[in-house]
Amino acid sequence: MGIGKINNFKSDKVVYSTPVKLFDFINSEFNFDIDVCALPENAKCKSYFSPEIDGLSQDWKGICLMNPPFNKDLKKWILKAQLESKKHNSVICCLVPFRGNTVWFRDVCMDCEIRFIIGEVNFNDLERGLWLPMCLMIFGTDKLGQFSYIDYKKIRKNIN
Repeated sequence: MGIGKINNFKSDKVVYSTPVKLFDFINSEFNFDIDVCALPENAKCKSYFSPEIDGLSQDWKGICLMNPPFNKDLKKWILKAQLESKKHNSVICCLVPFRGNTVWFRDVCMDCEIRFIIGEVNFNDLERGLWLPMCLMIFGTDKLGQFSYIDYKKIRKNIN
């Protein structure tokens, strides 16, 4: 906050829609059945759970995409993904901010595969990317506790 500027610490709700190029890249590997956290205007799969359906209270079966709200409920979404992957033998790919400084991250990081995303993810397909470090936490695969990276800069430029 600059000198003489007023900040009431309120902000408009921001919906971070998964970028099409990133979705296409990961969907080519996973072939998602359902988007468990979406709005009708930004759902990436034909089947999806909207806020009205409340994805946190549903069963997640099959191969699931999750791009949850980046708010105080993020932990709930991650813990739900961990639980549902075991309960239904589902694969759940979570696009989330990297939160290595949290207890919940410590508690789940060895129970999933993590792919760190190199480059700023341009949510809503905006030109400028979000400055938060991002990762994919993938539950339900045989790569538990493994880490790798995705070069999003190359994906955005269509370089393989």
